[in-house]
Order: sequence, then C-alpha cells, then structure tokens
Amino acid sequence: MIFWILPLLFLQTDSINEIDTDEFDLAKIEALADTLFSLGEYDAAALEYKRLLYYSTEMQGRYIDSVSGTPEGFCETFRGLKLALALYRNGEFDEADSIIYELDGPTARIVRAVLLIEEDNPYLAALAIDSTTREVMGARAYKLRGWAYFEAHDFWNAAREFSKAGKDSLGLLVGDLSDVKLKNPRTARWLSLIPGWGETYAGKPLFGLWALLVNAGDTYLIVDGIIDKRYLDAFLVYTFLWQRFYAGSMTNASQFAYEWNERKLTEVMDPIREEFGESKDLTLDLQTLHELYRIESTVRD
Repeated sequence: MIFWILPLLFLQTDSINEIDTDEFDLAKIEALADTLFSLGEYDAAALEYKRLLYYSTEMQGRYIDSVSGTPEGFCETFRGLKLALALYRNGEFDEADSIIYELDGPTARIVRAVLLIEEDNPYLAALAIDSTTREVMGARAYKLRGWAYFEAHDFWNAAREFSKAGKDSLGLLVGDLSDVKLKNPRTARWLSLIPGWGETYAGKPLFGLWALLVNAGDTYLIVDGIIDKRYLDAFLVYTFLWQRFYAGSMTNASQFAYEWNERKLTEVMDPIREEFGESKDLTLDLQTLHELYRIESTVRD
C-alpha cells in the first residue's frame, strides 16, 4: 500500500515547492509593491515591501538588523528606502524615520535630505548631504544642498552650492537675494515701547495709529483716576486694559515684522522656484529612487 501513496507525496511536494517558488518570486512582489505605491496605496505597498525584504533575506541568508528590520546589502538598502518612503507617505513617520536613519549611503542621504526639507528642517537637510554623497551624486547633490540653504534663507551658501552644481545663473540670482531688505522683529518690538511705532515700522501704519490711540486713551484714564483719587479705577484700567494693549502692541509689532518678511521673501523666491524647477528637484517618488539607485550603483561598479 505504501507504494501507491509515495507518488501522491511527491506530487504534494512538487505542489508545495511550486507555491513556495511563487511566494519567493521577488521580482513579482517588488513589481506589485511598486504598482501599489504608484497608485497611492501606500499602506498596502509597505506590506508588500516588508514581505519582499523578509523573503529576500531568507533566500540570501543575510542578517536583518534588529532595530530597523532592514537587511544589509546595497540592493536591500534600496528596497528598504522604498519601504521607508511608503511608510512616510502613509503618515507612519516614526517607523519610516527609524528605517531611513539606520540606512546609509548617498541614496539614503539624498532621501533623508529631501524629507527634511519637506519637514521644514532645511539646515539639517544640507548637513545630511555629506562629502561622500556629493562626490557620488555630483551636481544633483550640490543642487539639492543649494535648495536646502535657499529654503533656510541662507542665500550666500545657496548661491555657492548652485555654482558648484554648474548653475551659475541660478547662483547669481540667489546671491542677489542677500541684499533684500527685511524687517527686524526685535527692532519692531523695541520701537513699540512707544505705542504704534513698532507696528508702523513693520508695515502696518493704520494698526500703529490704532495702537497709539488706544494706549493713549488707557493712559489718560489711569492718570485721570489717580488725579481724582479713584485709585481702584486706575488700578483696574492699568491691570485689565493698559497692560493688555501695551504688551499686545509689542507682540503685534514683532509678529507683523515676521509676516512682512515672509511676504517679501515669498515675493522674490517664488519666481526663482518656478523658473528653475525647485519642485521637480525636490520630487521624491519611485522614479527618483530608481534614478538615484542607478547613479550610485554605477559608481559602485
């Protein structure tokens, strides 16, 4: 009886092997994950990338780091970046950061820099692009550093990086932005010791006039109360009106200066962003990752 059961066992073994082979078809898994990512299904894409990393590690016998869960090896680093980006786009920032900061290499650092710019940390983005990354990625890395300094309003360093990237015309335009006259929020605050002056300096003359009149009225009520020996009235006006409007005038002046600077910088920076394609340079998708991977792998070869 055992003899006719054996063929069935062999058939079952073949069937299992066939299923396992399908499961471990890394190209199919990666293609599925990439498709899901392109469709904006980042949660599902992340699951497929995790499966891809797990199976690729099992097949190749490589070590998986216990912290980030990403395998060692350049190819796995690239796949780990895909996973991190899918998690990031899905709003799982902590898990994405834990992977990105465990990985290293020029591609990983470029990804890290772009995400830091997205998070409004442009100075950290510039620091993330180290000398090795600049050597491997060349003009692309220098230009990205230029945009990082540009977004940090450090126009002198931005111009220098753009020039290193071979973008001399862009460097000259950005360098000229260093001469843009901005308002000093501290100056605005100190000028508000005289109510209305700070707001006027910050570009809000009507608001400054209003602040002057309100504070003058409050001061009159305080002085009048003291003269008429209505000390309680004077105290209440001082406590609930004068202090509020006087301190508020100083705060408003500082805030108006910041807002004036923001409007002025937006006015001069937006045309440069549009003309020289900042949004394209800061695009981070699968196509960008593949291009970065190609550049780095070419250098490695």
